Amino acid sequence: MAGLQTGVPAHDLGYRGMVHVVTKRITFAQGAVETTVCRLPANASILPGSGVHVITAFNDSGTDLLDVGLKSGSSTDDPNAYATLLVVSAIGFIALDELAAATNIKQTVESLVTCTYTGENTNATAGVADVVIVYATKP
Repeated sequence: MAGLQTGVPAHDLGYRGMVHVVTKRITFAQGAVETTVCRLPANASILPGSGVHVITAFNDSGTDLLDVGLKSGSSTDDPNAYATLLVVSAIGFIALDELAAATNIKQTVESLVTCTYTGENTNATAGVADVVIVYATKP
């Protein structure tokens, strides 16, 4: 997967059915830029409990939205496979809203979880959140 190199290997502790948790901090300064959250091993399942913990509210003068998606270097790339247009303008934990959708599929190859923050007017001056991904490897 030459197109998905991030310098970070897929994380698999090697035990069957082991649950993994990965977090990635994002800020308002990453507006409109796709950010890699983590690399998943092949056949990983993203689980309930995944979400976005807004620590400092994003403050664009318009809407503050976050998508969380998938990139595997194939036709299944989907920038909002796991969460679509989450509102991040208030502090708190927001569960990923697409985990029960058909887009939450096991990839047969390593894949990237990505996120993209979009401020409607691109004038945010604050905003910090941790994207939390909970997943299990193949049984």
